[in-house]
Amino acid sequence: MRSRRRVIAALALALACAPGTWLRTPVPDAMPSDITLTPILGPHATDTPGWSLGGVWQYSAQSRYFGGFSAILALYDHKLRAFSDRGTRFTFVEPDQPEAADGDLSVVYQAVEDAYSNDLWDIEAATRDPATGDYWLSYENYHAIHRFSQASERKGVRVLDDEVDWLVNGGAEAMVRLADGRFVIIPEGRDEALIFASDPVEHPEAARTIVWQVPAPGYVVTDMAQLPDGRLLMLLRDLELAYPPFVSLLAIADPPPKGGAEAWSGKVVFALDGVVPRENYEGLTLREEEDGKVAVWVIADDNQSVQQRTLLVKLLFDPAVER
Repeated sequence: MRSRRRVIAALALALACAPGTWLRTPVPDAMPSDITLTPILGPHATDTPGWSLGGVWQYSAQSRYFGGFSAILALYDHKLRAFSDRGTRFTFVEPDQPEAADGDLSVVYQAVEDAYSNDLWDIEAATRDPATGDYWLSYENYHAIHRFSQASERKGVRVLDDEVDWLVNGGAEAMVRLADGRFVIIPEGRDEALIFASDPVEHPEAARTIVWQVPAPGYVVTDMAQLPDGRLLMLLRDLELAYPPFVSLLAIADPPPKGGAEAWSGKVVFALDGVVPRENYEGLTLREEEDGKVAVWVIADDNQSVQQRTLLVKLLFDPAVER
């Protein structure tokens, strides 16, 4: 019965996305020049101990190259950088900062290695080394990982096609560089995780594959990031027979074991439903606050649909209360 409900929900999603293709007014085929920021919800408490809402904002622009954000990183100086499945990056100041209204809102192409200029555009996940500023992007359509410097200079690509049996639209959905140097990748809708002992672009070693057991049956992991205490915070999404059809959870898992363990999982800690508007949340990043709380930034992929929005959510997580 659940599988039937999921099929119906998936059909509802397809219909919801259709107006983005057929009924939308013409959208300029150029980079956005006027991006607007609109507050949606303000800070308030939640019913879950250790969790509160910092705010919800909507970003809008008349451009085919804006939106579709599936990954996000926290940078220096309270800046965020989102990456899209249209091959662009959007850098902006956190919207609750005083300078956000006057800050530069820039969208540019994410340049890739020349040999892959026609192949690498569907960005699904991002992770960063805070010590160097280097960051890595995963591309779902080509099953590739691309490394960049802090200045977005190209530093190499690793294509995983010969190492995995993923579908074209079921690639590396979530990726994180752990503090110990390992990389963890979870493909979309699969019960497996790839663990690289070090940077998969710089080092040719094969990944270790272990079983990934999603802590909420029917959900998929759309992104993850490492908390200051070493655990992983994961963004989960499912489809329901409702409108909008998206339902999202946050889960926490210990880092995957280094030894010979063959399975890995976590536990659900927070439900976004009822706290923030339902949307297709796909990107997650973290920033530790001065008071020990963790700012959890979540961004939505609008699927190029007029019925969906590019929403940015800020949640505040207090690990001391949660534990």
